[in-house]
Amino acid sequence: MKQQSNGHFETSKPGRPARSLLLSVLLLLSLLRLGAEGCKLLNYADVFIGGGKLLIYSDLDSVDLKKDGSEISIVTDISQAKDDNTLVKLNDGATVVYHGHTYELNRDLATVLLLGIDRSVTDEAVPGEGGQSDVILLVALDTESGTTKVLNISREANAQVDVYSADNNWIETRFEQITLAYAYGNGRDTSCENTVRAVSRLLYGLPIGSYLSVDMAGIRKANELVGGVQLPSLIDIRLPDGTTVREGDQIELHGDNLERYIRYRDEDLHANARRMERQKQYITAFSKLFRDKTLENTAFPSELFSALSSDVVTNLELSDIAFLSSTYLRHGTDFKLLTLDGSFDRYHGSTIFNVDESSLLETVLEIFYRQLD
Repeated sequence: MKQQSNGHFETSKPGRPARSLLLSVLLLLSLLRLGAEGCKLLNYADVFIGGGKLLIYSDLDSVDLKKDGSEISIVTDISQAKDDNTLVKLNDGATVVYHGHTYELNRDLATVLLLGIDRSVTDEAVPGEGGQSDVILLVALDTESGTTKVLNISREANAQVDVYSADNNWIETRFEQITLAYAYGNGRDTSCENTVRAVSRLLYGLPIGSYLSVDMAGIRKANELVGGVQLPSLIDIRLPDGTTVREGDQIELHGDNLERYIRYRDEDLHANARRMERQKQYITAFSKLFRDKTLENTAFPSELFSALSSDVVTNLELSDIAFLSSTYLRHGTDFKLLTLDGSFDRYHGSTIFNVDESSLLETVLEIFYRQLD
């Protein structure tokens, strides 16, 4: 796997004629909805095409495990470790020792950064006006076990962000709210790529294979395609349709009511943390409906992806979506949602979330590595 100048990793892909033919077969199977036997053939087609396998960590040669401003001491010889808080990096980062435990890089891992954007992705923007990522989710799927872990990163997390001028010239890399990484791009692919770099830096340089950003119009469409999400309200809130909801009331979310519930926040330090709790609640409920729809109709992930095409920016291909979805469903449909510990502060009138270093490293080890002892 070779790293490009833009921070992405590239691998070779199958020849286009072969991929086109097999993708046609995959789509045909999806449209025919052949039930259990069709699902088996669909899974076989996914693996044969490659799809998400092009994202897997098996192609990764080494991991730097470096992070500017980190308080964690890193050594390459276990004899150099001063105490259990020292991270010992062995085999170019493929093996690490921390707090007396040994971890090995999970080479069956596929990673996708999911972004919820506060503006339409239809039109390109100049850097500085590309919008912001209100939701930042790193999805890590173990393609062998099917275990899925989702890291919900606060938009206010203090991280190293590449800053660009309006004419797309790099200015500097500085610590800012991680949500601003998206703003310093064109509101489409370069915004996603800049956010990928910022998240990767936050996570000790671990590479992120792919990205998918969706705007609010796309989230609304997806919500309707699963039939609308029902859940108990976590707050007292007045919805745009005039309904007054009290904490604990059961509500069904559609349209403007959906947007208000998952985006509303006050102005205090912990407002976004409370909003993240509602987003976590919504994502969990939506995922269950997505699972049910896909079990009824194996073509649903592809249909959903196609329906959102005008509201999504991604470097994933349809075969990648099919591979990841079928792998997730084949092994079960549970996932673990993780968050980072930290503290809030004010900086130039904005809220900054300072991620706790120990919590961050332990979370990175849980997501990207397997504990051997």
